[in-house]
Amino acid sequence: MASCAYRIHQIAMTALPGRPLTPTSTLALVLLAAALAGPAQAAPDPRTRLGEIALLAEDDNARARTILVHEGPTLIAAAPYPVRIQYLRLLRRVQADAGNFRDAFETNELIIRLAKAERDPLNTALASLGRVLRLIENNDPAGALGLLETLGARYRALGSLEFTAGHEALYGMAYSAVGQHSRALGYFLRSLDLLRMHPELWSPREADIQLAMARMYVNARDPARALDTLREIRADNRRLPPRTAAAVAFFEGRALVAQDKLDDALVAFNRALDLAHQHELISTEANVLGNIADAHLKARRYREAEQAARAALSPAARSEDRISLHMAKANLGFALFAQGKHEGLVQVDEVIAAMRRAGAMSTVGRMLAEKSQALEDAGRYREALGVTREREAVTQQLALDERNKAVTALQEQFQSRERATQIESLRQDNAVKDAELRHRKLLQAGALFGASLAFALTAGVLWMYRKSVRTSRRLADLNHELAYRSDHDPLTGLFNRRSFQDRMRSRTGEAAPRLDAADCFTLLDIDHFKRINDEHGHAAGDAVLVEVGKRLRSAMRESDMVLRWGGEEFLVYSQGVTPTQQPLLVQRILDAIAARPVALDDGTELHISATAGAVALPFEPDDEPDHVAQFDWEQAIALADRALYKGKEAGRNRGYIVAGMRRPEGALELDLVLPGERA
Repeated sequence: MASCAYRIHQIAMTALPGRPLTPTSTLALVLLAAALAGPAQAAPDPRTRLGEIALLAEDDNARARTILVHEGPTLIAAAPYPVRIQYLRLLRRVQADAGNFRDAFETNELIIRLAKAERDPLNTALASLGRVLRLIENNDPAGALGLLETLGARYRALGSLEFTAGHEALYGMAYSAVGQHSRALGYFLRSLDLLRMHPELWSPREADIQLAMARMYVNARDPARALDTLREIRADNRRLPPRTAAAVAFFEGRALVAQDKLDDALVAFNRALDLAHQHELISTEANVLGNIADAHLKARRYREAEQAARAALSPAARSEDRISLHMAKANLGFALFAQGKHEGLVQVDEVIAAMRRAGAMSTVGRMLAEKSQALEDAGRYREALGVTREREAVTQQLALDERNKAVTALQEQFQSRERATQIESLRQDNAVKDAELRHRKLLQAGALFGASLAFALTAGVLWMYRKSVRTSRRLADLNHELAYRSDHDPLTGLFNRRSFQDRMRSRTGEAAPRLDAADCFTLLDIDHFKRINDEHGHAAGDAVLVEVGKRLRSAMRESDMVLRWGGEEFLVYSQGVTPTQQPLLVQRILDAIAARPVALDDGTELHISATAGAVALPFEPDDEPDHVAQFDWEQAIALADRALYKGKEAGRNRGYIVAGMRRPEGALELDLVLPGERA
């Protein structure tokens, strides 16, 4: 079971490493009250001392935390407002660096209250960004986008570079949370430009934004770009704070796992674990151990996975992170079950039930997939099939929820933008009305005034009507754009997995295929694609993906569905294909891709090819002829993937068609034929 994603609480709070504190928000209230009462004598030069503590916190958060607790009352007693704000901002950073985010958010609310009381719009604006971060962490990106629109309209006129940098970065995080990665990247890059031009800004740090980008790439299944970003962090930030260095190593491990480089991933995870132990980063330790356990599970090293999962239980419990604790228990359950200890599956089911109660359905979907695989590995195929169908139901609901979430986020952002426009319009209207009242006393001709007023009202009504029409058109355009983006791959313009799943859900209501025709699923993978990226760069890889998409569209029928399955994989879904047409279809796909070289912008010509695996539904296994109706599209694609893998093993640039399936002595075997063997 994949451990929960490492949290980045650094955009508005600029977090580093440390141990969770005991109720520091209560301490902050006591210190703030002492400052307002002012009975004690202020320490000499408190600003200088706070600056020294801030520098110390970059290397030794625990010591800086202790100094703040002991010297805090003296530092801010009877101190002026700027010193109290400086103290609270540093306290918030140290709390977040220690992993105590609940207290950090409470201290953030203290800053907002104090800044409002002192009529300080700048610190009110900066602390309000912390509320946006809290919405993102609470899985409410729609609310975060709406609040960002409101804050931008309210505080943009302040001209604060720190506010602008944090505002742009949080937009990136919110759009990343709803899967709009290209838009998120634009905001991240704008924030980075500001920080590089103004390195003196307190928050966010440059490494914070780069880590958020690396996290986005990992979640978007683009590990190569994630690793490039992490290398850039090391190159640009020679002296990284411990928590940042641990996060870099952690995300490097996750990216390497995505590339199936498990041994290299374990080296990176162990670097992160050493930093977590050295600097008492308990939450980080729990996350890293959970991912180490998951890597061992993926490599089928079940004893090592059990050891790592057991080790993760203690730091997860001490950090009071329920998600990390559940993931540690799930990893332990999978490791035990794989070693033949059936009580492990009971533990996995308990975690799945807990995740359902918590509403973490994406985690439930991943765990059901791993449970199905574990049951299949144990030879319990019927139970595995039942779990697969349960996961399919969860996946369908998640796809619907994600689409609704994206629509809600866009609508909330649009409505917030309209509200901000209305506020500005009302302000301008009030100014106009004040001017009219001042000048009305000077007007002598009542009739002229009445005519002017009537004309102004008529023009206002006409203007509002035209504005309403423009707004309605804009909303319709945005909804159309969102619908298109949700169904198409942004790079190639082909259909994506979500649109294909929608098509498969409606497939059950279509007429049954003719006896002499079937639905054909052809899964293909570009050969040596990693070499193209390594030798010519990611721009060349993108150009190859775009050209392959064009060639597939032109080679297939209008009724066929061509989609980008992920990375360098594509899927072609064709209906009404006869047994004699299927090998011709596969060969046409391979010939279309390899027809001619791909020309790059620099004049380089790349010769490309692909390997394919195909299967047709209905599909009747050789040893289970009475279960033909139970084979669904997901199982068909899984068989096509196995056939594709066999093609890779056989030397690439070829296609295999699944003709039959047997399970002699429990081992799954496929009967495969080349297209030429059927022609």
